[in-house]
Amino acid sequence: MTRFVDGERAESRGDRLTEAALAILVNRRSRYGLLPTELFGEWPWEMLLTLFIADAAGKPLTGGMVAANLACSGPTVARWLQHLTRSGLVLPADATLDDTIVLAPAAVTAIEIYLATTIRTVQLLTE
Repeated sequence: MTRFVDGERAESRGDRLTEAALAILVNRRSRYGLLPTELFGEWPWEMLLTLFIADAAGKPLTGGMVAANLACSGPTVARWLQHLTRSGLVLPADATLDDTIVLAPAAVTAIEIYLATTIRTVQLLTE
């Protein structure tokens, strides 16, 4: 199934979980035009969702590409990248901004569970 990630056409697994992850990011970013951006600084979650979507689209990202995608400073992403690798959520374990980074299997599983729960919640709200 074709997806658009930051305005760019991307092929992905075509699953509802990827659609949900992308919808969450789009929704979160819609706040930036409404309220001061300093209110929204959940960089590690944004990084995890971005990596999840990139993986589904078959597009490997470096830490620097993630920083650019999120419009977040390199040093901030580097700090969170260290934390995420120490937590076992991102690989490789010694990742830098120049490295291609991916979600660890445990992170993929956790995000999939969260997204499936989110989809079920939305379905309940729309019934």
